[in-house]
Amino acid sequence: MSSFSRVAGSALLAVALLVPLAACTGIRPVYSDAALGAKRVHVVYAAPNNRLEQIIYNELGLKLGNTGGDNAPTVAVAAWSGAADITGNTVSTPLNPKQMTVYASLTVTAPNGAVLFSGVRSQSADMNHTAQSLANRQASDSAERQAATLLADTLRLEVLGALSKWPH
Repeated sequence: MSSFSRVAGSALLAVALLVPLAACTGIRPVYSDAALGAKRVHVVYAAPNNRLEQIIYNELGLKLGNTGGDNAPTVAVAAWSGAADITGNTVSTPLNPKQMTVYASLTVTAPNGAVLFSGVRSQSADMNHTAQSLANRQASDSAERQAATLLADTLRLEVLGALSKWPH
């Protein structure tokens, strides 16, 4: 009799632990707008002029939403990058550490033409250059992509801040 009650108690404990866990799981598309929920904002993005701007607009679209309309503010980004040596090469090494910095000029404009926010922000990513030019190009591209992705998060917060002050 005790083995039956032990099995029944274990089964009840397993069900009691699995029911709350089952309520937390669910299949949800990763790149859909369903994860945005109430955080979706209605903005119109300007057309990108280069690869960095495309990365930033894609990240903003994923995190803020891609919906806009006739009466939605416009988000415009102008992005550029530059690389600099991190250290002066006083010691000869096969690696040359560098830092890639991506700059972006952000302008958020209301539908009536009023500028809600205008400013320049930047983010950096580290990289190493060697004697191989193809590897250097790949390192530069990767560092630009990483810095642009980080910068998009900063710009997202600026857009949300500007829209929170907009009396629409």
